[in-house]
Amino acid sequence: MIYKENWELTKDAFKEWWEDGDNVLIQVIAPRASYERKWHGWDGWAFMRSLNNFKKVVDNFCKWCEITYFGGAAYPNLWINFGPGILASFLGAPLKFTGDTVWFGASCNPSYKMDLDDLLDQLTIDPSNEWWLKVKEATSTASKLSKGRFIVGMTDIGGVVDVLASLRGTLNLVRDMFLRPRDVEKAIWNIFELWHWCYDELCKLIHQEGTSAWMGLWCHKRWYPVQCDFAAILSPKLFRKFVLPHIAEHCKRLDYVIYHLDGPGELPHVDMLLKIRELDGIQWVPGASMESRGYHCGSSTWLPLYRKILGKGKRLVIWVPPDSIAFLLKELPNRGIIFQTYCSSEKEARELLLKFNQI
Repeated sequence: MIYKENWELTKDAFKEWWEDGDNVLIQVIAPRASYERKWHGWDGWAFMRSLNNFKKVVDNFCKWCEITYFGGAAYPNLWINFGPGILASFLGAPLKFTGDTVWFGASCNPSYKMDLDDLLDQLTIDPSNEWWLKVKEATSTASKLSKGRFIVGMTDIGGVVDVLASLRGTLNLVRDMFLRPRDVEKAIWNIFELWHWCYDELCKLIHQEGTSAWMGLWCHKRWYPVQCDFAAILSPKLFRKFVLPHIAEHCKRLDYVIYHLDGPGELPHVDMLLKIRELDGIQWVPGASMESRGYHCGSSTWLPLYRKILGKGKRLVIWVPPDSIAFLLKELPNRGIIFQTYCSSEKEARELLLKFNQI
């Protein structure tokens, strides 16, 4: 891979991490030497900004890769980003791109609401759906141009209940859970089946070794990050009833799964998640509010959470400041962790990797 040193060694390290969990990986990106002042982060919304020219997006990504150092287990990952939960728009929900995020369904149009009864029959995607066609085109274009240069990351299909909330509206869905719980469960499983249909169809368009997604982890088999951001407003009882069963089924259908744990509102559900035998790990994201107060992933505040996750034999994925890695390795078992970070120069990044005997 022309933009990634030691790619074969990196793949071996990832394989060991997934299969055994006995190693620690550091993913670090930095500006290439002499590009520190000119460097900029990759525009994750490039596909939404260039809906009629996906080749241009790929070309720009390659230019960005030329000035970027992918150190340790980091690699050039062109993620097909059309917003978290694009499955809602595959099913006809309106979509609004604001320039820095995408909103779906009731989130961008308060008057929009799909009838729950319409979600109780087997769901299908209209082959002529605008957003399904765009995601397939972007995925196919990126895949055809990727060989020897970068890895293609599958689009963010979305959390199953999050998609349902986009279709029904948050308050409507909460009411449904109390007034029509059996219908909600049936709708969830219908969306779940369609989720996996989308995953399989998009996999057919990505011609590469292994799989990748928005989290930036490469896997030699079929993997994906699953989530339920809606769970932040659910009691443990409702989480156990409406979320836990399909998360467990995701873990059985895919070879590897990491759960995206988003914010303190989801912490009451951690113990239930850790009891899913097939769940491979958890990515913890404290959220912007916590991070602005200094409680980023490198904070000692989260050590009990990390110890609990690792103590159950699960893997841990966290984005941390580079100067937090030594502290965390001193406090935590040195196994099953992926640290994702950024350095201001290639020299600094290489020194960081050398310090911890990374690739």
